[in-house]
Amino acid sequence: MSKLQIIGASLSNFVRTARMAAQEKGVPYDLVEVMPRSDQATEIHPGGMIPVMKHGERTLFESRAITRYIDEAFDGPPLMPRDPWAAAQAEQWLAYVATSVDKAVIRELVHAYFFSRKPDKSPDREIVDRAAKRVARQFATLGKAVERTGYLSGDNFGLADMYAMPIISQSRVTPEGKEAMASAPSLLAYYEKHKVRPSFADTAPPRGK
Repeated sequence: MSKLQIIGASLSNFVRTARMAAQEKGVPYDLVEVMPRSDQATEIHPGGMIPVMKHGERTLFESRAITRYIDEAFDGPPLMPRDPWAAAQAEQWLAYVATSVDKAVIRELVHAYFFSRKPDKSPDREIVDRAAKRVARQFATLGKAVERTGYLSGDNFGLADMYAMPIISQSRVTPEGKEAMASAPSLLAYYEKHKVRPSFADTAPPRGK
């Protein structure tokens, strides 16, 4: 079968997660740089969202489906625990990060700075202030979760961490994100520990890590 293709923009946190999963698994892949709603994305995802994946004649959309395929279709270290209870705990944190944390950090806080709808393109302070409060609470929650082992779930760097690290990283492009990190020292230590991991460092978007 031909080489795996991960299709999407390298700036996307979910594209980065899929790329990290492939690298952690030891799966060679090609990144095909496209934006959301491009022809290549829409060909696979009904709404044109990214990432999407091609592997020979197989196509997938949604990062969780893609990362599950990478984990289960290829040889290499497991990205999710095989024990049902441990897997459920990891899935719990993965889902929380991919929904609640992504929404507050990326879709609200970061977007308020970089995709402002105000005529002068300045950040919408109402959105920023509301999101910042949620991000601070969420980062405190994540900080407590990583205190014991240094990972979101279990004793190894896993898929939940691969969802968390790109989002945490992107939060730091905003003053409020940096402040939330400073107020969650365990999460800051977690980020500093894992930011040098090859799968994270090698997939840094063009604007930085």
